[in-house]
Amino acid sequence: MHRKGREHCSGQNFHLNETGNNVSLISPRNKVIVKQYGLAVIAFCLALLMTHLLWPLIEPSASTLFFAAIMIAAFYGGLGPGILVSSLSAMAIDYYFVPPYSALELSFANVVRAGVFMLVAVMISWLNSARKRLMDDIRRREVEREELLTKIKGFNEELQQKVEAATAELSAANSALYRTQQRLTRSERMAIVGQMAASLAHEIGTPLNAISGHMELLAANHPHHADTQRRIRIINKQLDFIVGIVKSLLEWTHKRRIVLQMIDLNNLIEEALWLVGPVLDKRAIEAVVKPCEGPVNVYADLDCLQQVLLNLINNSIDAMPAGGRIEITLSRNEEAQTAEMIFRDTGTGIEPDAREHLFEAMWTSKTSGSGFGLAIVDEIMTDHGGKIEVLENVEGRGASFRLTLPLSGINPVAVPNERVLTDVA
Repeated sequence: MHRKGREHCSGQNFHLNETGNNVSLISPRNKVIVKQYGLAVIAFCLALLMTHLLWPLIEPSASTLFFAAIMIAAFYGGLGPGILVSSLSAMAIDYYFVPPYSALELSFANVVRAGVFMLVAVMISWLNSARKRLMDDIRRREVEREELLTKIKGFNEELQQKVEAATAELSAANSALYRTQQRLTRSERMAIVGQMAASLAHEIGTPLNAISGHMELLAANHPHHADTQRRIRIINKQLDFIVGIVKSLLEWTHKRRIVLQMIDLNNLIEEALWLVGPVLDKRAIEAVVKPCEGPVNVYADLDCLQQVLLNLINNSIDAMPAGGRIEITLSRNEEAQTAEMIFRDTGTGIEPDAREHLFEAMWTSKTSGSGFGLAIVDEIMTDHGGKIEVLENVEGRGASFRLTLPLSGINPVAVPNERVLTDVA
C-alpha cells in the first residue's frame, strides 16, 4: 500500500526496483522521440500564432510560416515530426485562413489545395530529414575519423618507441660484441706475450745475473777509474731497464688474487702521496688534494688501487721534468652510487691521436716506457667494476683522468680477466 501510494503521489513515470531506487519507465530512445515530436508541436503552434498575428499583413499567403515550422520539425526530428506538422498545418490553414473561416469544407478546390500543400510539405520534410541524416552521418564519420587518427597516432608512437628500444638494444648488443671482440683480441695477444715473457724470464734471467755479477766485480776492481765506473753505471742502468720491462710483462700476464676489503679513498690518496712525497719534492711538483667530506668507502684490493694511483703519479712525474702540479679531486655520486676521482696534472698532455691507444698494452708515447702502466690501470679498474676515462683538460694543457668505482653499498662486478696466467719460477 505504501509503495502504491508513493507512486500515485509522485505523478511521474517512476517505479521502485528491488533495491528501493527510483527507475524511469521511459527509455532514453523514447525520451528522444518525445523531444522531437514536442519540438514539432511547439514549432507548429508558433507558426499558427505568428500567422494569426501577421495575417493582416501577409493575407492571403498563410503557408509561409507553416513551411518554416515544417522545415524545423523535419530537420531536428526527422520525417515523422515533419509529416505531423505538415498535416496539422494543412488542417489549420483550411480551418483558420481559407473561407469559410472556422470550418473544414471538403470542396474540390480545398482538397486540391490541401493536397498540393501536403505534397510540398512532405517533400520539404523528406529533404530536411535527409539533410539532417547526412549531417549526422558526416558528424559521426568526423568523430570516427578523429578516433582513427588518435589510434593511428598511438600506434605510431608505440611503433616509434619499439623501434627506439630495438635500436638501443641493437646498439648495446653491438657495443657488447665489440668489447668482447676486443677482449678476445687482447686475450690472444696477451697469450703470445705471456709465453714470450715466461720464455724471456727463463732465457735471459741467468745471463742477466751473470752480467750483473761481472759488472759488480769490474766496479770493485776499478774503483778509481772514472771512465770505467761511468760505463759500468750505463750498463747497469740498461740492465735495470731490461729487468723492468720483463717484470712489467710478468705483472701483466700473471693474474694475482684480488682480496677485497673496505677502503676509504681519502686515506688511500693520502698514503699514496706520502709514499711519493720525496720524489715530488725533488722534482718541484706540488700535489693538491681536494678530499670528499666524510669517508668514501669502496670494496677493493688495497695494493691494486695503490698501484693505480702510483702509475698515474709516475706518468705525471715523467710528463713534468721541470716541475708542475698534480691535483686529485674526490667526490661521491649519490645518484649513481659511485665514487669519482678526478686526476689532473700540468704536464705535456696527451696528443689527440694517442687517446684511442692510451690503454693498450705495449703502446707508449714515451721514449723510455714499457707501455704497460695505463693498460694495468685500466685492467685493475675493470676488475673492480669501475672504469677510467680520459677527460678534456679545461686549462688546455696537461692530462686529466676520471676514475669511477662503485661505493661500498654495491658489490663490484669483476669482468673476466683475459690475461694469461703464467707461473714464472
